[in-house]
Amino acid sequence: MDRRTAIRLLGAAAAGVNGLFSMAAPEIATATPRSYSPDKSLPWPPAGAFGGKAIVGPHQPSAELMLSTDALLGLPPQMSFIYGCLRDADGNMSEWVRNFNLQPDAARQGLFVQSNHGKDELRVLPDVFMTAATEAAASSEGGNGIWRSPGGAKGKPYKLEMSADGSTIRWVEDGALDVTGTLMGPGLQWYIAEPSGSELYVSQIYEMKGVALGKPVRGVIAFDKAYLPKGITMYGGKDPLFRPKEHHRTWYTWGTRYKDGSYDAGHFVLGTDRIGFALLTNERGQLVLDTNVTGSVNLVSNEPWPKQVSVRTSSGAEWEFIPDPKGRMPDMLGTGATTAFTPQTEGRWRRLGDKREPNVWFAWGEVAERGRINQAWNYRF
Repeated sequence: MDRRTAIRLLGAAAAGVNGLFSMAAPEIATATPRSYSPDKSLPWPPAGAFGGKAIVGPHQPSAELMLSTDALLGLPPQMSFIYGCLRDADGNMSEWVRNFNLQPDAARQGLFVQSNHGKDELRVLPDVFMTAATEAAASSEGGNGIWRSPGGAKGKPYKLEMSADGSTIRWVEDGALDVTGTLMGPGLQWYIAEPSGSELYVSQIYEMKGVALGKPVRGVIAFDKAYLPKGITMYGGKDPLFRPKEHHRTWYTWGTRYKDGSYDAGHFVLGTDRIGFALLTNERGQLVLDTNVTGSVNLVSNEPWPKQVSVRTSSGAEWEFIPDPKGRMPDMLGTGATTAFTPQTEGRWRRLGDKREPNVWFAWGEVAERGRINQAWNYRF
């Protein structure tokens, strides 16, 4: 299960988490800075392709949107997923994901949980997620969105409830989790058009508090939804961000509430060709909608984990990702073509020079597998 899809790792975890996840040292340690000089030795893109250039913007959040099975921009919804990071008073993290299939060919749905309590890294908690219900029943009740395990389903029950306007959410996993939250800004959405399979991605980010694994916690989670052509799955090698040549180099969803009451939240994506955008919101409703983002990814020497990720928006603002010392997710790595998951790391994003102190935060994201962090060009623009 990747962090948003929660998908492929669920099946892998069911097969066994012992010894499955290992990874070779990357071949590349530092990303090549992006250059916009045209390379005449490269081809022009085919008709219908735009080098991964994204369209980004806000959307009106609602439970109706997240429940709907209608197509948007000609794309059917493939799955929705809720995921994020919660911290207790001692700073221990737990990472939670539950995904809901909206297409019959989507991968296995269910719950996935990691924790670094008593450990130096985030490790899977199979005793928690393997005993949880996987079946889902979605409905609208009084305008609110309800996702729950149906009566008689195997496993411990769960329930997710979103207010009609999308402004609040409650997530309960029997005996393991009970958190409520409020929306951070409007919904956010991005779209990448490609002739062999476009993608629309919508996201609603929430600040949370409650109880997780028996302890009071605070954190941030996102409830997202992916629209893809039938037969194409996220992280499957055919969606716009994960094709062998048009691969992303890093993707983070994040949110930070500061001690002064302000917040920042959103998405950063860097990749090949023209893949590179910042989609951000804050407590004043101000938006960053930038599709000319550049940056770099630096890995820890001889390891797949990011040492630092930096992005620069077209306005000149610079942001950096600071990995949490215990934020690595080694159980999400793989070695083969079907188990090569992207290296996932929890941490925090901050704008360079920002003096605000963080109070609640999450930044769950990834770099490309096998150290593929160079921002290569496939086309001449």
